[in-house]
Amino acid sequence: MKNLSVFILLLLFYLFLNFILNNFVQTDTKIIDFLAKDYPSSVVQNYMESQKKWWWVSYAVTPLLIGIKVLLVAFCLNFVKIMDLENAAKIKFSDILFVVLIAEFVFVIAGLYKFINFYFIDTDYTLEDLQTYYPISLINLREYISTEKWLAYPLQLVNLFELFYWAVLVWGIKELFDNKISYKRSLGYVAATYGVGLLFWTGVVCFLILNAQY
Repeated sequence: MKNLSVFILLLLFYLFLNFILNNFVQTDTKIIDFLAKDYPSSVVQNYMESQKKWWWVSYAVTPLLIGIKVLLVAFCLNFVKIMDLENAAKIKFSDILFVVLIAEFVFVIAGLYKFINFYFIDTDYTLEDLQTYYPISLINLREYISTEKWLAYPLQLVNLFELFYWAVLVWGIKELFDNKISYKRSLGYVAATYGVGLLFWTGVVCFLILNAQY
């Protein structure tokens, strides 16, 4: 019940973020300006009409996407029980799931940061800027690092909010172990579980992008 309550709260925040981004940042004008450069007006009009018809899809799939992400991270972290059988004997999967749900609120803050940036600060933006931007990450310095498309996702991952996410996970794992392990050891557990899973997922995404290019 505790996990369900936190998940519902998290979901409400994400749905709110989707709403304000779709209605106040990713506006119809920005979409039309972006598409008009490469497509005739008839194609753009058809696309906008389909967007209006299927506007609810992004909201409907949000619970599924968030749920899958949280479960996958919790699944990876669950391997800490194998790595430390003595201290982790009493840790349940639901306990780990709760830590992951709490950590996920870090990305809600990242979404709010993105909204504030484009709505109040960097108001002269294009849809491409909006799609490639991630708060306080190396992707924002991409033109100085590399313009290779396959590097976009790894550069997005190197950001301050991902660091905060790791910090919450490390703190949560230490708490689940009743503070019987150090922060350094907890960091090692997170790196060996979630970190390896994230590295694998990043490799898959980069591989798919590379294959789509050729």
